[in-house]
Amino acid sequence: HPPAPNPNLNIQMCSAGDKTGMSSQAMLATLATILCIFSFLWEFKKMMSRNYHLPPGPRGLPLVGYLPFLGKNLHQSFNELARIYDRTQTMCHHKFTIFGKRGGRRPWVHDITFANRNPTVAALAFSYGGNDIAFAPYGPEWRMLRKIFAREMLSNSNLDASYTLSRNEVKKCIRDMYGKVGTAINVGVIAFSTVINMITKFRAAAMQLTVILGKPNVSDFFPILPRFDIQGVEREMKKATLWIGRIFERVIERKKLGSVNKRGQESFVARTLCRHRHRWY
Repeated sequence: HPPAPNPNLNIQMCSAGDKTGMSSQAMLATLATILCIFSFLWEFKKMMSRNYHLPPGPRGLPLVGYLPFLGKNLHQSFNELARIYDRTQTMCHHKFTIFGKRGGRRPWVHDITFANRNPTVAALAFSYGGNDIAFAPYGPEWRMLRKIFAREMLSNSNLDASYTLSRNEVKKCIRDMYGKVGTAINVGVIAFSTVINMITKFRAAAMQLTVILGKPNVSDFFPILPRFDIQGVEREMKKATLWIGRIFERVIERKKLGSVNKRGQESFVARTLCRHRHRWY
């Protein structure tokens, strides 16, 4: 009769085989990880070697660049970097270049390429998808917006259009000064408060828009993240924009009913609505 099989021997052989298979899988996984790391470092080195002609700048991490080292106020962080790396700097992340006040004048004015810049998530929510003179791409629509901005908003006609509001605020200022006869008056403070009172309804919302636009947002640097709105920047901007939009809607509806003021002149809002209606841009 053949000898009876030893069950302990089979158990030991199976466990040894399992250990051998597990160790081989671990070795393969480790080898694959090492190869991925080396390939990533090699590609990163090749990418950096192609940009030898770029100006100096701060060193960053491979994936996130210098983003983790920026402060809450981007303009202050870039100003500090400009003091170290002069007027022109190169950021590691996305290889974009940041210009200082003096170094950025000529490219921004003379090069059309720099007129097209990627808007942030907050800027897209604020400008209704980039329909703004600051974030719209260069083209016929942007040129028409620039023409309207220079001819209407920065011209003497705009000052004439706000004549009534300015006159009322100046009258209030004179009454306040008349009531303080015999006392020292700080004319600068009174003039400043007069100007502030003209825009008091927009002051809080405008300050909030400025803060949100300058807030660092990780979704602006990684294209896959804006849909999730991790930091809630888009949600905050839409809320502030909705409040200002309601004021604009009331003004637009009022101008639709009567586009001519008391002096028989067509207002800026009416002219803009007319251009939009006829698709001039």
